[in-house]
Amino acid sequence: MIFGDDGRELTHTREIVCKAYRRRDSLWEIEGRVSDEKAQEVPFRSRPPVKAGENIHQMSLTLIIDNDFTIQAVQATVSTAPWPECGETETAYRKLVGLRIGPGFSQQVRKLLGGSLACAHLNNLIGELANTYVQASWPDRWARQWTYTADPRHWPDQRTLAFVGQCHAWREGGEALSSEYPELA
Repeated sequence: MIFGDDGRELTHTREIVCKAYRRRDSLWEIEGRVSDEKAQEVPFRSRPPVKAGENIHQMSLTLIIDNDFTIQAVQATVSTAPWPECGETETAYRKLVGLRIGPGFSQQVRKLLGGSLACAHLNNLIGELANTYVQASWPDRWARQWTYTADPRHWPDQRTLAFVGQCHAWREGGEALSSEYPELA
């Protein structure tokens, strides 16, 4: 048996939770949290250990994004981390303001915040927040496009269809695309 519970011992739990809120001012507030709980004690040479059941990381990142995919504001918070220096990167995330989610976004994030410029855990969360924004705002974008025309080939904002060709289900010639958007098949 390749996968089974024989002899398994839980050693670590990582939780990533992202929530999206539509605000009254037409902006989107996307909150993400990452926490790492240790199920076994983690010793360190220069500080007390992280005990079983304790978090080694609790961090959050909130992005305010407009309907044009542009980040308007950012707040990073490091609540729990193994080193005091981890919280020193919170202000670095303001570099994301003005960045537009779309092609090349991940490369721009790496350029602005890669390596030792910021926190690897919060950097990983950025992609999840961008995906959460796209998922949360898609029904609104779709509804706006639908008011123009039922034919998606003539929608003014083609980003609404950016998922086409980006996964197996939405591949060209696939059943999902043919049934949902026959004009594009």
